[in-house]
Amino acid sequence: MRGAGGTPGGIGMFLLGLFITAVGAYMFLSRVDVTLHRWYLWGYDAHGAILIAFALGLGILFFNARNVAGWILTLGSLAVVVLSIVVNLDFYFRPTNLPTTLLMIGSIGIGLGLVFRSFRSAPG
Repeated sequence: MRGAGGTPGGIGMFLLGLFITAVGAYMFLSRVDVTLHRWYLWGYDAHGAILIAFALGLGILFFNARNVAGWILTLGSLAVVVLSIVVNLDFYFRPTNLPTTLLMIGSIGIGLGLVFRSFRSAPG
């Protein structure tokens, strides 16, 4: 029977490493806060201008669905809205005591070490 990575044995070590990595990653990511800050253009909130372009593009498309400018305005403004949301995300690591932080990062390292070790052929 083939194990992890097509090598003989190692499936138990692989599953244990995967579990430890998942627990460590969950513990680490649960301490991260994600917030969104405002997007300003020349001192003003710029989301309204993008929504005006989106509404104009939709109006053009409802008048003539084959109009290329309408499609460019609609899809382009949607892309800018999604991009502006992603670009304006801020990630903060909540204050955590040192032993907990070492446990989280150590669990990820130990788990990944077991996963990669399971890909090697078992001795014997």
